[in-house]
Amino acid sequence: MLGAGAFKTAHPGWLTLFTPPSSGLGSQTRHEVAVKRAYYQAYPPGTSKASHKFKIGRYALADEVPKLLKEGNVLYWARSLLQLTYDFINSSIASASEFPPFQIPQVRFVDAGLAFAFGPLPAPKASSLMTSSARAVYLVEELIPGGNEEFLKYVHNMDSNPLLDESDDGYDLALFFTFTQHVQYVKTQGLAFISDYQGMSSNSINKILTNVPS
Repeated sequence: MLGAGAFKTAHPGWLTLFTPPSSGLGSQTRHEVAVKRAYYQAYPPGTSKASHKFKIGRYALADEVPKLLKEGNVLYWARSLLQLTYDFINSSIASASEFPPFQIPQVRFVDAGLAFAFGPLPAPKASSLMTSSARAVYLVEELIPGGNEEFLKYVHNMDSNPLLDESDDGYDLALFFTFTQHVQYVKTQGLAFISDYQGMSSNSINKILTNVPS
């Protein structure tokens, strides 16, 4: 297991598509991915939640699909909000008399999609044919390299200030994320902005993973 958050567990996996795209998620054979699945904390009878001794409980498919579909839609809209921010930045630079005296961070969200696992169902007594049905659903995400050592949380979902201190590596990027929140809030007239910015950053590429825009 790669880890577990408050609502999902993450596991290493590989993705191979029959008709792969030219780039992005699934463009490679056995593309390394993070496979995430919704869960709930199942406490044995008589056990207090304060003990934190729980088992991983899985939802029925009818309950699991809406939860991960919501996650996928959140990522879809978050990418649109981030693009809105860059459109604003590019428009501002184009109308300015000179370029800004600093480099604009280039960030993006991980590629992701939903994957259904199918399994055989018992055939009716009157038929010898096997049928299949969806048994589980997973959120498959582009794997962020580096592991937990490279993974940072820049902005908390309950605070609009950078989570990092000024002396920390990545503070400038965290400050940029708070700027994007301001732009998104103003441009959507207070309807939405991206919160809980977290992910990996390096000199060559920046990748961001988010939970739920607020």
